[in-house]
Amino acid sequence: MDARGIAARISDLPPLGRRVLIGALLLATFAVSWGSVSVQSPDLQIALWWPAAGVGFLTVLASRGRRIMVSVLLAALITVANLLGDRPLALALAYGIANAVELWIVVRLLTRGRAHAQFTTLPQIGWFLVSVSVGAGVFAMLAGGAASVVTGADPLISAFSLLTSHGSALFVIGPLALVPLTVPLRVPRWEPVVQSIALVVITVVVFAPAQTLALTFLILPVLMWAGYRLPPLLLAVQTLGLAIAATVATSIGLGPFAVLLENDLRVAIIALQLFLMTHAAAGLFASGQRADWQLSARALVERERDAVQVAAELLQLTRQKDDFIASVSHELRTPVTSILGFAEQLTEGDLDAESRQVSRIIYRNARRLSDVIEDVLELSQLTTTTVSTRPAVEIDARELLRNCVEDATGLLAPGRDVQVDLRVPDHGVVIQGVEQDLTRVCANLLSNAIKFSPAGGTVTVTLADLGDTLELRIADEGPGIPVAEQDAVWERFYRVQSDQHREIPGTGLGLPIVRALVRQRMGGDVTVHSDGVYGTAMVVRVPHTKSTAQQSARAFDQPLTE
Repeated sequence: MDARGIAARISDLPPLGRRVLIGALLLATFAVSWGSVSVQSPDLQIALWWPAAGVGFLTVLASRGRRIMVSVLLAALITVANLLGDRPLALALAYGIANAVELWIVVRLLTRGRAHAQFTTLPQIGWFLVSVSVGAGVFAMLAGGAASVVTGADPLISAFSLLTSHGSALFVIGPLALVPLTVPLRVPRWEPVVQSIALVVITVVVFAPAQTLALTFLILPVLMWAGYRLPPLLLAVQTLGLAIAATVATSIGLGPFAVLLENDLRVAIIALQLFLMTHAAAGLFASGQRADWQLSARALVERERDAVQVAAELLQLTRQKDDFIASVSHELRTPVTSILGFAEQLTEGDLDAESRQVSRIIYRNARRLSDVIEDVLELSQLTTTTVSTRPAVEIDARELLRNCVEDATGLLAPGRDVQVDLRVPDHGVVIQGVEQDLTRVCANLLSNAIKFSPAGGTVTVTLADLGDTLELRIADEGPGIPVAEQDAVWERFYRVQSDQHREIPGTGLGLPIVRALVRQRMGGDVTVHSDGVYGTAMVVRVPHTKSTAQQSARAFDQPLTE
């Protein structure tokens, strides 16, 4: 979208075309100045409204690189216009110079030395209003002082009158030079028509004969409607139309401000100009706020799109990593199996003490490597599919648990003397599922509990039938898991960061496998309970029946990606 306004488009024209248009704008400023002076009240040295300030603003803003020279020409033309309006030479010259200084200051502040001014967002619109206020304030001080010296008028009253006269003109006409011309219509086509008709009708009502000032605020919501919903160019055109209608109606004695003309002409003029300033500023702020919302919404959409893209890329990388690890593990399984077989034969052979010790080391480390490979392959399978290829059968959970305890205690190293206290219900506990999956869960948790229990400690294994759910609790007396690390233990290869845990060998894959099996295959959940100092309890809850397990597993129906 081309965000340039009229001034920027003129500024970007080829030199000849730009000079012709700037010349035309200079003549237009002169003509509007002469007209405004000609219709002024004979009792005041102040015009009812000074639209020449807005036209001059467009002229200086469009004259890229020659703004000082154009400002000097404007000073001369406005001086001549004031002389033609029968103003004293000194006052006309002071007004001409003050106008030129005002416009140069406004453009300089607004553009900050750049070729173009930005006028879309709320901060940019706010800076425009600040620039206009500063420029109009400087003009008011210069011109008000000159009016006081030349005509003897009150300098404060004159300065305030001039401030509102020029400020309202710049607030109303300035945006026409700045707003983008090609903003797409994002509302139904009937909406700008209805809004424009509503503005015309309310304006006619407000400026009907003998209306009160309170009715003037009826126009504000309609202008803000345009600011929030319609293109900025339409708002700028409507604001200019309102200013012209209000000025003409007041000058011929119609509307709420005409009533004030009968009592105090100066108060009536100031009230009209303040009306124009407040309505123009309110519409501009609404338009800027709408632009900020749209920019924020677009930025949010872009961030969400980027986040989705990054997530997709990370997922793809994770899959590639899993595929690579699985491939490497498959390649390692065969040679490791051969090493295990030959190492086992060596340990059973007739060897001297040193060779037997070496063979046992080879066998022990080969077994450890084999366990790692099997764990990696199991995780890879859980990553790619959540459905077991083995059939679900009815399992006696008590018998399965007794076998797991027997297997785990049979592998205890001499001297460990860790006791396993098995507590199961008196009645049979039947669960429907894959026996190998439940065995793997029990074996991994028992292995961890025994491994981390101190010599002479006790591991308590409790099986409870909770109706629709089976609960397995395995508690040890080893070093606790710090609370801050209890969520991390479910991540792959994570080891608790304490000396007591590092001294005990492990891969950090057992618990991730347990969680994936329980959640994705069995439809249950597994949690860790520890005060971080002494002892850890792992609690597994799974449904009894396969149908319930499948329904529960939908909450965790996603591949393992930790």
